[in-house]
Amino acid sequence: MGVPRKPIEPPTPEQAAFLEQAILRYGKATYNFAYRLTHNEADAADLTQEAFLRVYRAWRSFQPGTSFLSWVYRIVTNLYRDELRRKKGRFQEEIPEDNEPQQFGGERPLAVTPIEDYVENQLSEPLARSLARLSPDQRQVVILADIEEQSYQEIAGIMGCSIGTVRSRLHRARALLRRLLQKQK
Repeated sequence: MGVPRKPIEPPTPEQAAFLEQAILRYGKATYNFAYRLTHNEADAADLTQEAFLRVYRAWRSFQPGTSFLSWVYRIVTNLYRDELRRKKGRFQEEIPEDNEPQQFGGERPLAVTPIEDYVENQLSEPLARSLARLSPDQRQVVILADIEEQSYQEIAGIMGCSIGTVRSRLHRARALLRRLLQKQK
């Protein structure tokens, strides 16, 4: 049983406009970030939806002039960490994969370019496999720095740590990534 949530009240026109613009401008990037963390379309969609629900609830707390993307990535990061903590120690059985191609009725899922197209264009298969072997924190810092091209300051804000911690985590993660890639050659 979870904590009961208070009901969502109808949005004000300003709140609705803020959320609509946020989803239009940052929805795809937020989903892609969530997918790279989870490696799962359904989990990424759930994280994205929950993140924008939190944006909706806390829209007045966004500081104009700051990076919205950093703010929403921070929300996704916190949700992802919460989910990892919640699942830790719980037995999870893999669902067997269906070899049949997924059918979307001629439409693409989530009405965006499938993440596989993005990954295929941006990441080689050995790199994607190596990234998947990193710890969640290591994978996140590499994604934010090297794929999302966030500054150390933005990464520190997203991950909730100091810039020095970002630098050391990134250094260790890149070194491990290099070793993993060399093993695949």
